[in-house]
Amino acid sequence: MTPWRVVLAVAMAGLVVLAIANVAFWNSSAWYPVGVYAGIVLVAAVFEVGRYRTKADPSAKWVPTGERFVDPTTGVDTTVFYDPVSGKRDYRPS
Repeated sequence: MTPWRVVLAVAMAGLVVLAIANVAFWNSSAWYPVGVYAGIVLVAAVFEVGRYRTKADPSAKWVPTGERFVDPTTGVDTTVFYDPVSGKRDYRPS
């Protein structure tokens, strides 16, 4: 998990706890939606890890395709590799 996802997860967990405490102790339903939305973002941040990254098969014969681009999420130059046997693509930092 990247550092910004950890910060996001901790912040969202804090909002969930604050919303639950507010509803439980002060009976203020105004924080209820904040807790629900924070919980949804927390779950998304935790389970989104690695969603767009392929797990490269070490036994595959990876061939560079010549495609290079800047990854919009990380800003890192990325090279595309292709496995002719399986048809899978792998995106690696240059």
